[in-house]
Amino acid sequence: MVDLNATSTASPRPWRLGLILVLAVLAFSAPQAALLPLLDRDEPRFAEASREMLQSGNFIVPTFNHEPRYAKPPLIYWCQAFFFTLFGENAFAARLPSILATAGTALLLFFWGVELASECIGMIAGLAYPFCLQTIQQGRVATADALLIFFMTLTVYAGWKVITLSGEMRRAEKISTALIVQNYLWGLVLALGFTGGFLAKGPEALLPLIPMLICAWRSGGGVYIDLIANFLLGLCLVLFWALPAYVDTDGDYWRQGLNEGVGTRMVSGLQGHGATTFGWYLLSLPLYLLTFWLSALPWSPLLVTHRKKIFGGWQPDPLDTYLLLNIALIVLVFSLMVTKLPHYTLPAFPLVALLLGRRWIAADLHPRLPTQLAGGFGLVLALLTLILVPIALAYNATPSPVGILVREAGSALTPETEFAVVDFQEPNTVWEMRRVTPKYAQSISNLDAGAFLDQPGPHAVILSSSAWKKIEAGTIDLSSFKIFQARGWNAAKGSFVDLTLVVKS
Repeated sequence: MVDLNATSTASPRPWRLGLILVLAVLAFSAPQAALLPLLDRDEPRFAEASREMLQSGNFIVPTFNHEPRYAKPPLIYWCQAFFFTLFGENAFAARLPSILATAGTALLLFFWGVELASECIGMIAGLAYPFCLQTIQQGRVATADALLIFFMTLTVYAGWKVITLSGEMRRAEKISTALIVQNYLWGLVLALGFTGGFLAKGPEALLPLIPMLICAWRSGGGVYIDLIANFLLGLCLVLFWALPAYVDTDGDYWRQGLNEGVGTRMVSGLQGHGATTFGWYLLSLPLYLLTFWLSALPWSPLLVTHRKKIFGGWQPDPLDTYLLLNIALIVLVFSLMVTKLPHYTLPAFPLVALLLGRRWIAADLHPRLPTQLAGGFGLVLALLTLILVPIALAYNATPSPVGILVREAGSALTPETEFAVVDFQEPNTVWEMRRVTPKYAQSISNLDAGAFLDQPGPHAVILSSSAWKKIEAGTIDLSSFKIFQARGWNAAKGSFVDLTLVVKS
């Protein structure tokens, strides 16, 4: 095992360790991403919107099932569309932006730790973030969260560099050209961090500006000007997309996207995720403080078992204060929202990981224990996957019954097939069916299924098997239909579902 006590950054050794870290994250993530179909509702929505963006050539306004999708800015769709061109329209390509973003965040933490004169700090932080339970759940799915976290971490890192470099320039008797160039380049990185974060998920990416301004007050007015200027530069870069999107949608993208992304989540439980009364809202305020201990497994027990050494006599230095302010702000903002999901505070986890690394080394604790813990946790999860996946398949618990139907139908479905959904209107249906036909899903009632199938040309209907039995028991002529059935796990609702695909060639 490598000696993590090395502190030299002059040799190429940090780059080798960084490469090993990235490869470990990719090796742990890629098989799961390639083998599992798209899950829940969000993954198929993002992936299908990216496919439609690629097919339509409209890279400004994403759509889902040919309807505008204003819920998120376009960066995740651009990234997924790019990987679709390289690897095809599949679950692995849809998840690859998140996998790379998670690995990139780990690498940022590693080199930030190396800059703090300790490869061990960097390795602990670089392992703690990607190998905690919440990141394993959310850091490799086909959504925008991993991209947001990467750019927010980059923003926090670059902001600290701008603050420290400005302090060095203020104290220097003679400012060197190298120092000026560094400050300028890190300012550009800061601007790109704000841009990428906003384009990934929206205004929450701008939160790090507040801790920056608080921590910069000792550095004089110059650093304030630098921070504000780079913040405004980042927003100006966003306008290269935002202005065309505003014009193309008559402002609907901004109004509806901002309203759902910020306004609605703040004051109501979006999609059923949140308190329904003021009393329940008050009870939910400490939710993230409670769920942290589960989300941060296997690292959170270390904070308990080694609490005296980690926190005893701790006097936070300026970097500790900066990280704590960012963490507290993220937790506070999302705690105040009515809509709550466990992963909303995940942007704070990389900063918690860096703090853990700093305190671990400051407390002179065993430097190899975090490496062993990450490896052991990964091994346990890999073994659970090897055991549970075959069991799930044996009991027909596949999370994509529509995918089974499409594969079983084979050549019965053609590019000319019009298709409709009756009572199973999940996003995964659109994603799977549009693998074989460019047509868009139509939503029809149970009573209209027979008439839809009787129309000229190839048609198909997807509905629950119970609904199909009612139609089958009627007067419909079944001689010209091909019927396929599958049972699987509806991850969106957490229940099994029996589906039927009726195809008329």
